Amino acid sequence: MNNNIQELYEKYYSSVYKFFCKKIGENDAEDLTQQTFIKLITWISCIDKMRSPKSLVFTVAKSVLCDYFRTKKLLELSVSFDELYDHADNYDFTNEVESSDFLNKLTKRERQIVELKVQGYNSLEIGKKLGLSGSTVRTYLEKVRKKIR
Repeated sequence: MNNNIQELYEKYYSSVYKFFCKKIGENDAEDLTQQTFIKLITWISCIDKMRSPKSLVFTVAKSVLCDYFRTKKLLELSVSFDELYDHADNYDFTNEVESSDFLNKLTKRERQIVELKVQGYNSLEIGKKLGLSGSTVRTYLEKVRKKIR
């Protein structure tokens, strides 16, 4: 088993590295190449049975590349969405909530979130304090907004 992965590594490493360099540049190419060979270890028992180990190597490399793009896109979306949500929505509904007896109609969790929002915390900070994700906090805030209307 160890010989097979070593052979694949020696034979295809530079090709896989070049593949990643063409697709994403040199910055992350080394890491993705390493990830490819690490994932190949799980397929090592099948390699002897395959006519073209090269196709398996590049299939795994394409999968690693897709994971990379998916992760990168999700990170970009989460950062831009957090910024968009916390900064673009300047309507401060918290004063409206505070000034009414509406707080009594909110659940305990909604009250906690609104109180932290009033104190100036953004969704991510509230989430960290309460053990929630930023998107869950935003969902709670949206529910509160709908209850006000």
